[in-house]
Amino acid sequence: MQQKLETTLADLVAIPSTSDNTEECEKAIDYAYQRLLPLGLHIERDTYNTKSPWLLATTQGTKTPDILLAAHLDVVPGQIEQYTLKKQDGKLVGRGVYDMKLAAACYLELFETHIEKLRTKNIGILLTTDEETGGNCMPSILEKGLRPGIVFIPDGGDDWHIEEMAKGFYGIELTAEGRWAHGSRPWEGDNALERLINAIGEIRHYYPSDDPMGSTLVVSSLHSGQAVNQVPNHAEGKLDFRSFSIEECNTFMTRLTRAAELHGVEIRIIHSGSPVAFDKHHPAAQSFLRALEQTTKKPAAYKPSFGGSDARYFAALSIPSIICEPTGGGRHADDEWLLQDDLSRYYGLIEHWLLQNS
Repeated sequence: MQQKLETTLADLVAIPSTSDNTEECEKAIDYAYQRLLPLGLHIERDTYNTKSPWLLATTQGTKTPDILLAAHLDVVPGQIEQYTLKKQDGKLVGRGVYDMKLAAACYLELFETHIEKLRTKNIGILLTTDEETGGNCMPSILEKGLRPGIVFIPDGGDDWHIEEMAKGFYGIELTAEGRWAHGSRPWEGDNALERLINAIGEIRHYYPSDDPMGSTLVVSSLHSGQAVNQVPNHAEGKLDFRSFSIEECNTFMTRLTRAAELHGVEIRIIHSGSPVAFDKHHPAAQSFLRALEQTTKKPAAYKPSFGGSDARYFAALSIPSIICEPTGGGRHADDEWLLQDDLSRYYGLIEHWLLQNS
């Protein structure tokens, strides 16, 4: 199986499916489609009429699979040599080997190998191509009625850890309008930058940035003014807020709204995501934990995530996710890698999890 997995992974890595390259993303989705088509699955895809092609394949022709195996096939840009899978010092090296074409390779081989058994179950595969730029196709997919019981998304929880929780977030743009004046006569103007700074100051002290487990607020940009001796009539800034707590996310927005109203500042939400928490009591999660412990020969280990994944879209609908990856590294870097032996080992984990009761 290791050789088959490496061949499939090499095929996927060879497709430079960066999020902004719709043509190559279509090729990646079509590659999966051609592999799954002969298996008699129920397949829905959106390719040529969208900038973010995607594919959904289910065993039972339903929008409510018990388990949904999800992965994104888009990657961040890399050097041309990264699109050829290489073996170096016990590692598989190439763009997307870890983030996250390894998952798609496992899914395709699993379905081809065990299609007869999988047909007796209610399982689906979802492949998307815009996670690296925000996962903007996910809301439209969910609007079509997709409601799995649980989602498996190997996009975090590295080194065989379970991602116990991930922070929710807000990306905010603030704008303030004022009135020009000469710097020597500020009373004749209305300083837009001071409006903006004062609004941010109202809430900034609630969120220190030195506690990884706490809620954080980063002032990521400020732009205003054209001359050193001029009162600016326009100012804009961006904020990045993150928290493990949905209640704290709501509190932040309440505080920001009040501060903005007080100082005459406009708010625009650029993007947002719900916090994600692992539900270890879900039956499918419990069976996954058993399979994980049998695969690694040690108790399940957990870690938090300070970033986000497509799991946030499911979390917003109270759909739990399982996030766990094998050993690898160099995510988004020139030396992205996956431990070679972990490819088939990870496949074995998914295989055992889904087929242990067959």
